[in-house]
Amino acid sequence: MIVLPFLFFSALTAFWWYKHRRLDVCVYMSGLYALTTLLAIVIVQMGVMGEGGVLYDNDTAEFNFVPTLLFCSCIGLCLLPFSMIYGRDIQQITIRAPWAVDLLSLMLIAVSFLNLYLVADSTMDILQGDLAQIRNDAYAGVESPAQLKAETMPFALKFFYYFNFSTILCIPIFFYNLCFRQKPWWFQALLAFASLSCPIAGIQVADRTELVYYGEMVIFCFLFFYRFIPTRTKWRLLVLSLPVVVAGVTYLVAVSQARFDTKDSSGSDVRAIQYAGQGYINFCYFYENGNFDYVASQREFPLINHFFFHEDSNADLREQRTGEQGFFISVFATFIGDLLLDITPIGMVVWVISFFMLTMLVIRRSHRDTWDLSEVLLLYLLAVVPIFGIFYYRFFFFTYTFIFILVLILLFFSFHKFSLK
Repeated sequence: MIVLPFLFFSALTAFWWYKHRRLDVCVYMSGLYALTTLLAIVIVQMGVMGEGGVLYDNDTAEFNFVPTLLFCSCIGLCLLPFSMIYGRDIQQITIRAPWAVDLLSLMLIAVSFLNLYLVADSTMDILQGDLAQIRNDAYAGVESPAQLKAETMPFALKFFYYFNFSTILCIPIFFYNLCFRQKPWWFQALLAFASLSCPIAGIQVADRTELVYYGEMVIFCFLFFYRFIPTRTKWRLLVLSLPVVVAGVTYLVAVSQARFDTKDSSGSDVRAIQYAGQGYINFCYFYENGNFDYVASQREFPLINHFFFHEDSNADLREQRTGEQGFFISVFATFIGDLLLDITPIGMVVWVISFFMLTMLVIRRSHRDTWDLSEVLLLYLLAVVPIFGIFYYRFFFFTYTFIFILVLILLFFSFHKFSLK
């Protein structure tokens, strides 16, 4: 049974590759799951379960048909709408409210400079310190130097900083300007810097996921805009991004070695395989061992829970949920694993069907040849769910949902006549 998800997503990837005749966004997304389910097989064959976040141990693992069917069908349904996007058929990406896009860009650049102000005087000390201890402190709820500094800011700036996660929108805006707008080089450079705001903030707690997530979404945007990027520009991007890639890989290796090489004999290489491949394994564990009498929707509906019930997904809630379930829940079980544990199997299926319908509403039809940038940004946010969902459900903080509000406002101005002169 362990090989079925790998066969399913490999077949899906091969089929879409053949049908689209190129590496489209759907091929990329299904390929991610083919890779992670392959690593699940490696974990089982190596006999390295029971550690590194893998809940099953080598003697008690069971991968039954029902959870396997749910895993493949639910994720497959979430990926299906993206198969209707044919990169070679896209002829035009319009911008109906350029003033609104520029205003949004300037706002995000301003947020990134606020983030720089918060992290500037502590980042180097953190990088030179004990990265493993810094990460353990973050898990224990110890505030980072940037968080302590942020508490001294006026309320207006604190609220403004809630939009730091929204700086991920700078990635598709950067690519759009590169392909369709003649923006000054310094403006593009500022957008590129702003897009790195979340990975830079993640250094404060020796976090790696923000950097991995950043790389995944850069690839998504590169594939979506690929046919519109001139060949010479592609080479320039490669050269200019090389220092960032080298610095990012160096950081990932340093954090991994600091956190894992001193803990056991398996080393960071095995831990990397365990992290990337544990999604299907832990999903099955959740299905077989989860206590579905306890329902907690704070991660799935963070904005509603924050403002109406004054509840947020935080360390205290995760500790409470761990006690209710009887096992450690802060592991990677893919985004549908989080849904399964939080809102029961039935709720998970309803959520997945709703996501499918919403994504279809945005894409509207297969072989679509014309998009507006506001629609591309909304599609980009929807793609975040399955792409970073190889680890967990991404939009679990109420501040993360602000990014949808920004895009919906942009969408409104794009399809209703309104201009600034």
